[in-house]
Amino acid sequence: YAPWKDVLEWFAKQADLSLVMDSPPPGTFNYSDQRSYAPAEAIDLLNGVLLTKGYTLLRRERMLMLINLEDGIPPALVPQITPEELDAMGKYEVVSCLFTINKMAPEDAETELRKMLGPQGNLSVLPKAKQVYVTETAGKLRLIQRAIEAVENPSINEKDENVTSITLEHVTPGEFLLLARPLLGIPENINA
Repeated sequence: YAPWKDVLEWFAKQADLSLVMDSPPPGTFNYSDQRSYAPAEAIDLLNGVLLTKGYTLLRRERMLMLINLEDGIPPALVPQITPEELDAMGKYEVVSCLFTINKMAPEDAETELRKMLGPQGNLSVLPKAKQVYVTETAGKLRLIQRAIEAVENPSINEKDENVTSITLEHVTPGEFLLLARPLLGIPENINA
């Protein structure tokens, strides 16, 4: 039940970070754990609670900044990472990432991905570059990345994983389809 100001000052000192905080969140923080946390893990734990209060912590090198989300996050302060670096980030760590979209239409990317954004999120579609620039927590960015991958590189359905190739010896493909369509429920003039 320590005031947030005391918690954040103590944490910054323990992590050897310089704290930038204009006004701390109201209320107190209560957490007890026997586990040791690396600074990045501790920031992620704190951010999980701070986000519910409308705040987030951003780390830039040795500086730790408390951001009130009502004021918005200055884009210049948000670390920019590549999609490959995403898995190394904490679930509640706010970062920016640029994703490539080749198969997904820009308007579809705008509509579908915007639904996944939280209050701290921001999305910009770059249609000519075929890219989407997203600022969000790393956990949500991983979900966005999977949604993009589902369109860009659709995986084979589980039922299709055991495909067996059969060489037709006594019938032509057309003759085979005449017999197979009704059995497999494939409409006329469709080959798959």
